Amino acid sequence: MKYLIPILLFVLLIGCTNNEIPKEQSVSKSYLENKGFQVISYEGRAESYELTKQKIVSLPYMIYWGLQLVDPSMYFGKTINIEKFIVKNHPLTQENVDVYVYEVNGQPIGGTSYPHGDTSVGGYWSLEGKTLEELQLKSFQDWQKDWINKYSN
Repeated sequence: MKYLIPILLFVLLIGCTNNEIPKEQSVSKSYLENKGFQVISYEGRAESYELTKQKIVSLPYMIYWGLQLVDPSMYFGKTINIEKFIVKNHPLTQENVDVYVYEVNGQPIGGTSYPHGDTSVGGYWSLEGKTLEELQLKSFQDWQKDWINKYSN
């Protein structure tokens, strides 16, 4: 009897595990697949916030938005939902990669990526695995100065 309860709990836990992607996330899933990524799972909403000038000049948000290919000022005053997925077939690593899709009104506008489970690497990458310096074509210090000047007015 003492072994029956743990076995039943284990079976119940296995039976309740569901990596299905909710219908609401099918647009973001397609967005990722169109970029060539294989979506392994949807991990849920990582964050939700209103994008403001104050937020975009503070760390880490300035870096997150510096990694986007869109002009952040188009989204000031809008709610940004960050949805987390785990993917394969990503330029960062052959292993799984965490991707964070930025959505506005249910539509993906960009995102960031990070090697899954690897806390030793440090740093930030665009959805496609590029660094800030690769995207902005200048040093971080020069980019940060220009960014703050542009968005703090």
